[in-house]
Amino acid sequence: MDGTFVSNMPFHMLAWAEQGRRHNYELIAPVSNRFYGWHNFDILPNVVPADVIERFGLEYLSDEKEAIYRELYAGNVVLAEGLDDLMQDAERCGVKCFIGSAAPRLNAEFVIRESGTAERLAGYICADDVTHCKPHPEIFLRSCERMGLQPSECVVFEDAISGIKAGVAAGCHVVGISSTAPAEVLLEGGAEFVEPDFRGMTIESLSARLLK
Repeated sequence: MDGTFVSNMPFHMLAWAEQGRRHNYELIAPVSNRFYGWHNFDILPNVVPADVIERFGLEYLSDEKEAIYRELYAGNVVLAEGLDDLMQDAERCGVKCFIGSAAPRLNAEFVIRESGTAERLAGYICADDVTHCKPHPEIFLRSCERMGLQPSECVVFEDAISGIKAGVAAGCHVVGISSTAPAEVLLEGGAEFVEPDFRGMTIESLSARLLK
């Protein structure tokens, strides 16, 4: 979802900065794209000072940061370039669309609501529904299960290397979207091909490239 379904990563960066301002701390490392797709409980120890985590706790800091993100992003949610057309084509072709995200439930529901896509999605899986986040394949395996499909029948779109690896490990077809990571990195991770966004994609063109 983040960085693929919507181009929202700048708002996440603003939220991290705002949380630091509120609690008077500086990140000990940038929240780089290597963390994209991770659960906040795994990201926080890598970027937030240990004394801040000890003072507030992982759950509080995670929930607060995401609440700040939703405040900042409200009214600014726009689908990634070309995705609306692809989702319309999928609907015409009877192809299900589903979100598999490491985001918390409140974020997933917020993005779905703000983007007006609820009726066009077969559902979603989020961090609250799984034990392991990406690069573990559980999110995508659970997504396939919810749709009643085998992984080999599904296409994962991912902007993060952890998501690419999760899709490959799940046994899905994987297409990289180079919105937050270079194409070569996504290809090295196992993407079958990479595009900058969804413009020009159709179910027919995807089938031609993936089902050779």
